[in-house]
Amino acid sequence: MLQFELLDETFDINKSSSLHLSIQASLDGFLFSILEPFSLKYLVLKRYQFEHVSTSDMLFEQIQALLQQDPLLQQTYHGVSCIQVDNRSTLLPAALFDKNQLKSYFEFNHTLDDLDELRYNFLKQIDAYLVFPMYHELANLYLKSWVNAVFYHQATPFISEVVHTGSLGGKAVHIHFSSGHFDIAVTNEQELLFHNNFMYRSDEDLWYFILFVFDKLGLDQGSTPLLLSGDLDIFSDRPSMLKRYFRNIKFRSAPAEFQYPHVFENVQMHSCLSLFKVYHCG
Repeated sequence: MLQFELLDETFDINKSSSLHLSIQASLDGFLFSILEPFSLKYLVLKRYQFEHVSTSDMLFEQIQALLQQDPLLQQTYHGVSCIQVDNRSTLLPAALFDKNQLKSYFEFNHTLDDLDELRYNFLKQIDAYLVFPMYHELANLYLKSWVNAVFYHQATPFISEVVHTGSLGGKAVHIHFSSGHFDIAVTNEQELLFHNNFMYRSDEDLWYFILFVFDKLGLDQGSTPLLLSGDLDIFSDRPSMLKRYFRNIKFRSAPAEFQYPHVFENVQMHSCLSLFKVYHCG
């Protein structure tokens, strides 16, 4: 089901070969944007919401149908970035990375499903590699549509953005929400101190894991900034509940290096952080 479609008045579908497409797929929806690289201006933002999608096979079927129906997804683009939303990933220093050992790295912490294939991203800001799984059939589907498709994990643009922006006042905690799990990172100015992903079923789980990170790193709940992004509605109860435990809470702005049309003001921009930032992760 189409949730929203926002188009800048200057967008011309006939010029798609000079534009960049970024897509983000998860079990609860499919989000994509189109960027004009020369001006770094986003021209299109569109989201489909999925219901009752609980497996990789079901997600594949939903996306396959979208690629056959949506004219914007049937064009050729100058570049295509595909974000995989998954709670599984492994971050490794570049000095220890060997691409022939991906399975060993990944299976030390996670289970690899039968139809998963392992991929990796290089994060130049922290000189590290992030190893993550991609459902084989979905990867092939993207490559059949766009031979220049490049794959990313949602943590890659998230870490890239929080390290890039840092916190001039010292340490800060950054949380990026996805459905049923969240990435959490701790920075000290532009240095990454900690990253992990936690699954949660209740608000109590959420508070526990965040408090665990604060306690582990000796952070003060009253003064340490807590910056939020991803799938978290500003008007929901959760931000108010977070303020019971943490005093200095802010929602992240969209990455500052891009331009955004006025029509995008209808969307909570923090929810698109990874989608917007992924263009600069190549």
